[in-house]
Amino acid sequence: MNGRRPFPNPQALRVFLCVAQEGSVGRAALSLGMTQPGVSQHLQALEAQIGQVLFHRQGRRLVLTKTGQDLLPEARRAVQALEGFMQAAQALERLERGRVEIGASTTMAVYVLPRYLTEFKRLYPEIRIKLESGSSEGLTQRLLQGELELAVVEAVEHLEGFERQLFYEDELVVIVPPEHPWARKEEIAPEQLAEVPLIVRQPGAMTFRVLGSALEQAGLEVNPIFYTDNHEVTKRLVLEGAGVGIVSSVVVRPNVRVGNLRALRLKGMELRRLFWLFYPKELGNPAAEALKNTLLS
Repeated sequence: MNGRRPFPNPQALRVFLCVAQEGSVGRAALSLGMTQPGVSQHLQALEAQIGQVLFHRQGRRLVLTKTGQDLLPEARRAVQALEGFMQAAQALERLERGRVEIGASTTMAVYVLPRYLTEFKRLYPEIRIKLESGSSEGLTQRLLQGELELAVVEAVEHLEGFERQLFYEDELVVIVPPEHPWARKEEIAPEQLAEVPLIVRQPGAMTFRVLGSALEQAGLEVNPIFYTDNHEVTKRLVLEGAGVGIVSSVVVRPNVRVGNLRALRLKGMELRRLFWLFYPKELGNPAAEALKNTLLS
């Protein structure tokens, strides 16, 4: 049983097409910028590979055999496909096309990344971006499985085969409406949280973990009246006067600017949240490399 024959040399196919068009090895050599022996060698190698003669001579002109006639359109299609392949590869390298899949924790996806992605789209308008938000744990698993190329997550120390760069540093703040007695304060004592209706993220969320760890270290205990599944719900409850909320500072920044919420720090407490950009040591995607550089610029 015969094994599968190797693919023809692309240059040999180009030579075949050119000789068929020019009807002469000499004219084909001039057109291709090659020597006549070089053109002849490519033709001979192609004929030897397929086991068929492609041309016969009529006077001073080379004319396609029946086999050559049958294979000519296939050779055109093959060369066009190869040229299309190279054009696509060059377009990817020049960032004229491509796609990137990035994941980010919900806070980053909603409140931070849009600014970076808008700038990236301005620089590289033809590149498609898929942004997935979710928990840091879930996104980390998707990154490890190769389903994401980049991920902005927190509380992840190390991933084998991946690089890590600090992307964003945030902190938790207490939020109150402008009419609240604390509204004019810059900070409050952590003990005061036990005196008010408190609204926090649900247990398991990173915000809750950071807050709970800090309170535990300080020997304090609070009793929230609301647990929410996202920061926007927390803000809305505070705006409606349901209680005092605790959110990431980046979440409440627009509200502080317009003046419908106030943000306070907890005195003597470090409630930092560090968000890291993870990516494979070898990205292998020019578009992902460009997005990584935009995020870290």
